[in-house]
Amino acid sequence: MSRAFTKERDDELPELRPQRKPPPDLPKPPKSKDVVGFGATVVVVTAPGEQQTFTIVGEDNADVHKGRISYTSPLGQALMGAKAGSVVVWHRPAGDRDVTVKSVAYKK
Repeated sequence: MSRAFTKERDDELPELRPQRKPPPDLPKPPKSKDVVGFGATVVVVTAPGEQQTFTIVGEDNADVHKGRISYTSPLGQALMGAKAGSVVVWHRPAGDRDVTVKSVAYKK
């Protein structure tokens, strides 16, 4: 392969590469560890007798089936800033639902 050919191809590459957005600034965990924030593991009651545990993560790490929700998701947004005992409103496409925060914990 001649250098002229590879040089020509190298010049074309920037135009062919998709432009990638820079990652968003992730929020920092709150100073008060009794408040739900980025990185918190939260136990919530979504209905009588229905308890679930979620960890607040970035969008790229979210996997609701593994209990990881994004801080930008509707539930993540509702939980951010809440404390144990708080009732927050989870705005869902299926309709709003009250969610009670049972506990908030952070890994050490």
